[in-house]
This record gives sequence, C-alpha cells and structure tokens, in this order.
Amino acid sequence: MQRSAEPALGRESRGGVPGPQSAPRGLLHFYALMSIARKPMRGYDLIREIETKTGGAWRPGPGAVYPVLRKLVREGYVTANKGSREGPTQVRYEITPAGLAHIAQAKKMMRTSTERMRLMSSLFLDLMESDDLVGFVLNSFDLQTQLVRMIVESGNGRLSDQDRLFILRQYELNLERESGRVSSLVRGLEAGPRVKKGRK
Repeated sequence: MQRSAEPALGRESRGGVPGPQSAPRGLLHFYALMSIARKPMRGYDLIREIETKTGGAWRPGPGAVYPVLRKLVREGYVTANKGSREGPTQVRYEITPAGLAHIAQAKKMMRTSTERMRLMSSLFLDLMESDDLVGFVLNSFDLQTQLVRMIVESGNGRLSDQDRLFILRQYELNLERESGRVSSLVRGLEAGPRVKKGRK
C-alpha cells in the first residue's frame, strides 16, 4: 500500500508532543504553491524555507515535498524547468496562470471557512472538558499575541507602515475594550462566595 506523501495530522513523537513532520493534510500542497507564486524555487529551497519559518517545528523531508511538487506539475499549477549552469542538473518550479487562479479560489474558500469556524466555535467549545478548555483559552491568548507580533514585525515588505499602524491601533482598542469587560468579570467573581484566587 502506498504511503501518503504528506504527513498525517496528529503524528506524534515522544510524550505526545507533535513531531517535526506533523502538519495538517493539504497544508504542504497549498504552502508550496503559495511560495512558488512568490518566487520560483527548487524543492530544497522549499524545505529550507518551511524549516526556517517554523523554527524547525516542521521539517518536511524530500519524500513529502517532491511528490507534492510533481502533483502540482501534473495539475498544471506549476512548471518544472531543468537547468544546470554548474554542477548537477537542478529543477526550478515556477507558477502558471492556472496556479494563480487556483490560489485566488483557495483564498476565497479559506475566508469562507474561517467565518464558518467562527460561527461554529460555540459547538467546538462545548465538546471540551473543563481542564482542556482552560488550556485552550490560555494558548489562544498567547497565539493571538504572537500572530500580531509576527505580522507587524515582519520585514518582508508585505505590509506598509500604515498597515502595521492600523493593525496595532485596532489591536490596542480591542485590548482596552476587553480589559474593561474582564476587570468587571473578575470583580464579580471575586465578590462571590468561596472563590479561590489563583490556580494551581
């Protein structure tokens, strides 16, 4: 039986911690297409880019990357151009018009999926046990902060200073609004009977 070219969701290493190859199915396919759309690259370049951007948390090997690249070629989304100025022949992948159209359609679907996830979040939270819910909420705070920091501190030129300023101002306003609500909730809980401060 042929093994999947992409790492399976939830593959774990010791202690239940996600291993270096773990990633949702389809992510490598879409990320490879997006990266090649930004600039032509070799399979090795893609591997190094993913490893660098994830700080080594995700290191797809050649056995995962090259089958995905070959599939993109078969689908007509990228072309494989062989060239050899010095040393062994190298294959550089470039985006096609069909690939750009596919990216535009995928982005539209992602926006729709994000909105559906937001609307269904109450059902998702209802499935969690109390201890899992606490960890999920705390991790969500950290993730949001990290995402904002990564976006506004990114030096790749994708955002102008005006865009960064807009994001930070909106984030600041949201924090101020939520801070007032949270303070009110904290005072109400602390005023209630038998509330233990702190959590072990």
